[in-house]
Amino acid sequence: MLLAILSAPAIAEPDDLLAIAYEKKARGDEAGAVEAFLAARDAGIAPQRIALELAYVHLAHNETSAARTELETAAKGPDQALAAQAQKQLDQLPGRWWADVYAESYSWRRVGGDARTTDLVPTLRVRGLRRLSETTDIHAYLFGQATRDVASHGIGAGVPQIYADNHALAGAGAMIRLADRHIGLFAQAGPALALVDDGKDVVQLDVRGGAFLSLASAACYVQGGIVENDTWCAELYSEAVYTSRFDNDIQAFARQRTGFSYLETGPVSWSMYFELRAAADKNGDYYDNFVDFGIGPRWRLRRPVPIDLLIGGHVGSYLGRENIDPIPERKDYVDLRVLVTTYLEIH
Repeated sequence: MLLAILSAPAIAEPDDLLAIAYEKKARGDEAGAVEAFLAARDAGIAPQRIALELAYVHLAHNETSAARTELETAAKGPDQALAAQAQKQLDQLPGRWWADVYAESYSWRRVGGDARTTDLVPTLRVRGLRRLSETTDIHAYLFGQATRDVASHGIGAGVPQIYADNHALAGAGAMIRLADRHIGLFAQAGPALALVDDGKDVVQLDVRGGAFLSLASAACYVQGGIVENDTWCAELYSEAVYTSRFDNDIQAFARQRTGFSYLETGPVSWSMYFELRAAADKNGDYYDNFVDFGIGPRWRLRRPVPIDLLIGGHVGSYLGRENIDPIPERKDYVDLRVLVTTYLEIH
């Protein structure tokens, strides 16, 4: 094997193997360098340094599991500088456990249309996730989620008026993300506890699953990223979700948002946005079938916690479909809306 590795008629001395490995690496002969590094390690030459070199080769090929093994070996070696270098690289690898938090406050005042409602709907979701593979972005997770709007009231106040899904959910699920996290598939299940007495069971089984697509141009805000001044930001989010608790409904939603950043004040970006939304569902509930358009100012805080604040005027129309709840006589509507969101990943 050494003859093939070294391409020389004589077997090199052990002290020469490491130098030959670096020479092959410098010439771009990656396979030859790896074989030479392994031969040097078998000969007892610089195992800590070789582990670090092999780790970088594995990382270049997205072989995270193999890289982690080599880095852990290098981090335990006697050379403190190499150990610190290996540990720093280990800290940058995706952890096996992580968590995320999503919070949203959505409020509106309907100033045009039949139902002149005013409402505030806060939502909070927390997930703890376990990465199942070093090579595939697949995770198992536990979750807790709650939504409660201030305008809904239950049977105790007369005829129930429900404007949002006033439930607290908990359970377990699985998620896989593809195409650099732009596409996702998920499935989850767990109990849903009613926070408003709407005449149905207080606790119901909630099984749901679906797919989502999320795209954004380089100038848009992402966690840990930068909002650039004097640039356009284009975002697209869409999803299709099956939910057993909603009479086995399948709901589809799409939102395209375009904004222009015109001012930076410290960690805050100032912009204007234009938004187009559309939704449809299998069961034909009128409130899940609409198109609307909105425009308004947007502020994005980058640190210490990313927060998005949007204020806008929106005009839209229901699409005319009707299920159990009767559709308003006037299908068009005009809303004033305020949306505040935040999303954090904790690794």
